[in-house]
Amino acid sequence: MFFADVLFPKMCLGCGYLGVYICPKCLKKLKPVEKDICPHCERPSFFGLTHPACQKTGRLDGLVSIFYYDDFLKKIIKSIKYRLATEVWHDFCRIIEPESLYKISRYRALSMKFFLQPVPLHSHRLRERGFNQAQLIARFFHSYTNYPLSDFLKRTKVTTAQAQLKTGQKRYHNISGVFAVTTPVRGKKIILIDDVATTGATLKEAARVLKRAGAKSVYALVMAKG
Repeated sequence: MFFADVLFPKMCLGCGYLGVYICPKCLKKLKPVEKDICPHCERPSFFGLTHPACQKTGRLDGLVSIFYYDDFLKKIIKSIKYRLATEVWHDFCRIIEPESLYKISRYRALSMKFFLQPVPLHSHRLRERGFNQAQLIARFFHSYTNYPLSDFLKRTKVTTAQAQLKTGQKRYHNISGVFAVTTPVRGKKIILIDDVATTGATLKEAARVLKRAGAKSVYALVMAKG
């Protein structure tokens, strides 16, 4: 047994079972999102596509969420983001059931030429944390889709964490103008990747910037719906 395992033993985030961060029993508690909604009007929509009536210049073309952001998944994601526990994510990837990810394959019906774009962290935040959780998730989705990972975006200023802001208006103003395109995206089809979508403000702002730079279409794929 490693010394670190004695000082910081692995315990299931759901039930405290020793040896793993996510035990198979608690994994079954995760609730897949069965019916996606339009990211703009929030009414039901097949595959989370933006309704034609909601589609305007610069808007996100669709949003797909894998799981609901319940208490257990919240512990998993917060452990990854704030405790620097990338091992939690690796445990999650090892035991997640492929059936839970069936919706990812639907993108292939839309196009085989997507790029996966993790929502970027600011360089200061990235140095503090040591990794970008959205990039970890993008790599995981890449293993199912074979879509190339991209680095089209950068975050230009440090902002308050969206989770700390309670209203959609505050989240919108907080994230406005924080992204810039780093390489040409004209004509490209892009899937934004992030951990959680609550109001979708971050994803919508990233989509606006990408489309303004000439991206043909921008969708979003997230692990959890808040």
